[in-house]
Amino acid sequence: MVDLDKGLNDWLDKITKKVDLSTSQKSAITGEGAKTYAEVLKKNTPMSHTSYAHARSAGHGRKSKHMRDAITYKAGYEVNNGNTGDTSVGWEDKYNAMVARFVNDGTRDMSQKEISNLHFKDHAEKEAAEAVLKANAEKFREILDK
Repeated sequence: MVDLDKGLNDWLDKITKKVDLSTSQKSAITGEGAKTYAEVLKKNTPMSHTSYAHARSAGHGRKSKHMRDAITYKAGYEVNNGNTGDTSVGWEDKYNAMVARFVNDGTRDMSQKEISNLHFKDHAEKEAAEAVLKANAEKFREILDK
């Protein structure tokens, strides 16, 4: 099994030695990989039975979506909104990101259900690794063939 981070970096190093990609081309390639990863992450993200049809108070704000529905990415943009061509996949707001961290990493007193949800992000990353690399490679070939 390929380590996703290492696989993507190795692949990118090989490509950049042979081809100089523009930011928009790199955005298209990483966007395809992000789309693939976001789908797998969404499938693996645990979901509570609480209804957020009408926003509910949560912490200091109003929660209007499940964690699963708040997964987002913007092709070519990182967390800090820098347009580098790299694409970050994450959650729409800090609250959902914080809850995702607790669910993924665990807390002190957890139920059996919470224990079964541990490391869902890690599992999603492993599950998506091959598909992300394949999606990136297909988009790269498509760009080169133009």
